[in-house]
Amino acid sequence: MTRILMALAFATSFAFVFLGVILFIHLDKLLGVMLFVIGGIYFFKYLPSNNKEYLNVIRPKPKIKK
Repeated sequence: MTRILMALAFATSFAFVFLGVILFIHLDKLLGVMLFVIGGIYFFKYLPSNNKEYLNVIRPKPKIKK
């Protein structure tokens, strides 16, 4: 369940960045920049990490032949 919520937060932050660009171009410059910056901060916050501690992946043990 946590992975689904993290994926939703990541997708929402990307949508904020995209919406910020659209607003900057078409409507309001200040609001577009603010949405772009806030979405960008959260986008990089929720990027998946390569830290093995947080992966929680079950890996099969290698079979050792004697």
